Amino acid sequence: MVARIKPAKPVPHFLREWRETRRLTQQQLADLLPPRNGGKATGKDQISRWEQGQRGMTMDVQTALAQALGITAPDLFRNPNSRSSIDKMLDDGIPPELADELHEEFERRIRSTKQLLDRGRPR
Repeated sequence: MVARIKPAKPVPHFLREWRETRRLTQQQLADLLPPRNGGKATGKDQISRWEQGQRGMTMDVQTALAQALGITAPDLFRNPNSRSSIDKMLDDGIPPELADELHEEFERRIRSTKQLLDRGRPR
C-alpha cells in the first residue's frame, strides 16, 4: 500500500497584523512592492489573497513584503501584537542567577562563532 502525501498546511503568518501595525492599506503595501516578473505591479487584491491564505507566498515575496514593512522575513510569522517571552523577561527583570547564566552562554556562543568565522577566512 502506498502512503499518500497530503499537501502541507501553510504556516500561519501575520501579514495583515503587520500591515495594520504599520497603518498601511492593502493598496499602500502593494505600492511599496517591486514589480513582479514581467514588470507587472502587485495589486491590493493580491495582498488580500495573501492575507487570507488563499495564495502562498514564495521566499522572494516574503522578503519583499518584509522589506516593505520594515521587518525581517521571519518576523512575518510572529504576531507583532504579542510580546515574546524574552521581551517579557527583559521587561519584568531577569533574576540575577539567570542573568549570569545567560551572560556566560552568550559569551560562549560569541567565542564559538568568532572561531568558526576565523577558520573560514582566507589567510
